[in-house]
Amino acid sequence: MWDRRAQYLLALVLPLLIAIETVHAEDLPERLDMVQSPSPEASPASEPASGAAAAEEGSFKWDSSWQGWEGLHFSASKKTRLSDSITGHSILNFEKVELTGKLGGRLEVDAAAFTTKGNLTGFDNGIELRRARITASGESILALPFRYKIDLGYIPNSFSVTEAYVVIPGVRYLGNVKFGQFQPPLGLQIATSSWDIPFMEVAAPLGAIGPGSQPGVQIGHPFSGDRGTWTLGAYGNVATSEYGNQAKNFGNAIGRVTWLAIDGIDTDHPFENHYLHLGASGNFEYANSGQITYRSRPESYLAPYVIDTGTINASGASTADVEVAWVNGPLSAQGEFIYSRVDPTSGGKLNFYGFYALASLYLTGESRPYDREEGDFKRLIPLRNFGFGEKSGWGALEIAARFSYTDLTDGNVQGGRLAMLMTSLNWYLRPQLKWMFEVGAGSVHGSPSDGRMMLVQTRIGIDF
Repeated sequence: MWDRRAQYLLALVLPLLIAIETVHAEDLPERLDMVQSPSPEASPASEPASGAAAAEEGSFKWDSSWQGWEGLHFSASKKTRLSDSITGHSILNFEKVELTGKLGGRLEVDAAAFTTKGNLTGFDNGIELRRARITASGESILALPFRYKIDLGYIPNSFSVTEAYVVIPGVRYLGNVKFGQFQPPLGLQIATSSWDIPFMEVAAPLGAIGPGSQPGVQIGHPFSGDRGTWTLGAYGNVATSEYGNQAKNFGNAIGRVTWLAIDGIDTDHPFENHYLHLGASGNFEYANSGQITYRSRPESYLAPYVIDTGTINASGASTADVEVAWVNGPLSAQGEFIYSRVDPTSGGKLNFYGFYALASLYLTGESRPYDREEGDFKRLIPLRNFGFGEKSGWGALEIAARFSYTDLTDGNVQGGRLAMLMTSLNWYLRPQLKWMFEVGAGSVHGSPSDGRMMLVQTRIGIDF
């Protein structure tokens, strides 16, 4: 697997080289803000001649500081000059080469208890480490500016590189060029960080059919004054997903477009936000001989899979997702419909689908923040962090409810149908610390194990 992944990542470097070629020299001063063009009056006499100056230009300056809940911040920079290796004359004079970023981490612990009726099995009460991650992210300038992120993670019984990517912003004609391993943007709830959704797990239809983290290359950019976004990428499906989609040996082409039909986002008074988000995305999967498995848990990671198509030998699949979200101050509503058509190597085409609808309310007056660059939701900042000082408070309190339905039965595939109703109470003590408590009920039918279930689960998470 690692050899295959290395081949994919090596192949993805080629589009990067093409993207770099599209960046013209005249664009660099505006984009870097650190480029100095050589002065026509410059002469050899004006060049620094002392050994001390040369040493200063060639040495790195390091700095680091622990900033509490913001993690460990670091920077490294040095003065440098890019010279023409053929003529020996300076062609660009950068003020410095720079690397900045922060080291952080994420830890989430879940506990759950279940009751079931029917012939459902494998529901064991317990406590489990849901996620543990170490993250490095930041910005750098090395001839071109870029952003980077490396996320090494653990989920039950598996260590993985959740994310490891580089983003080159503002490439002509391509927008932001992103390559490495990361989450493809198929659907609003998957595109949004798992930390920033109002439930412990994504809705079952997205968890069953949506893709997991994959190696790929992606382009895209906001448009119309950051009112809309577009994204297009190619990915190699060789990574194991923490969700239910376990497709193997497929190449994916995924695109997404979003639009703020109502744009009332107030950066000065975010608790007064009102906006309407619309979006659509699609995934075309292709392979000479691939395998697709769609399956889902009942929106609890401590529960077993209750609907499952089993392994389907397929030559391709196409998936479409439509999304809508409405926010009016502390109240928000959101929904998605996802549909997938699978082309088996034998037999007729198979159709699977699902949808969900949710509503949430911040009892403490916050409003759901929106990320214009990505077309999804970003981290909530409580009006007052939990504490006992003059400017402290109780943090942010949110209540939410979600209904979802997933159908993985068609033709000779009896994967089953799952209906879930989840309610959640979330306490955001500060942006990096939260507690979640959920009560849910669901039913499974049309699969080898049918029945009903109720669950109570909780999560304590820290992300800095």
